[in-house]
Formats: sequence, C-alpha cells, structure tokens
Amino acid sequence: MTTKVAETQLWQQNLASLIRSGLFTRATTGELNGLFTVVGIYADESTSAPVAKYSDLRRAMDAVNLVNRLAVSQGPVESN
Repeated sequence: MTTKVAETQLWQQNLASLIRSGLFTRATTGELNGLFTVVGIYADESTSAPVAKYSDLRRAMDAVNLVNRLAVSQGPVESN
C-alpha cells in the first residue's frame, strides 16, 4: 500500500520525525479511559502522552503502522 505524504495527518508526520530523530524508538497503541491511543516509546520503554485517540482499535493500529513505516522511509525533502 502506497501512501502519499499529503494523505497523512500532520501528527503522523511529526511523530515519524521524532522517531527518526531518536527521541522515540517506535510508535505503539495504548489504552486510556476506554479509548485506544497512539503513543511514542522512549528508549527506556516508557510511553509518551497520547498523540491521538481512537474508539476503534483497528484504526489506532493502522495509524501506528503508518507512522512506523513513515519513520523508516525518508522522503525526498529529508534526503537533501
């Protein structure tokens, strides 16, 4: 599945950038007050504050997968 950068939300691009910078090692899902969250994982395996919240686990997992894929692929702007 190919995703264009224009189709991703800004928070997804920002979280992927923070993973590439080394602040986070990866993104993962969590749970808070009955909602499924997207959080960043620090090097010591602690979690960040929720970056996004979803009522559906599948949507949260899709968002995490997208962020993690964005983090390993560098776009043309970042390769300059």
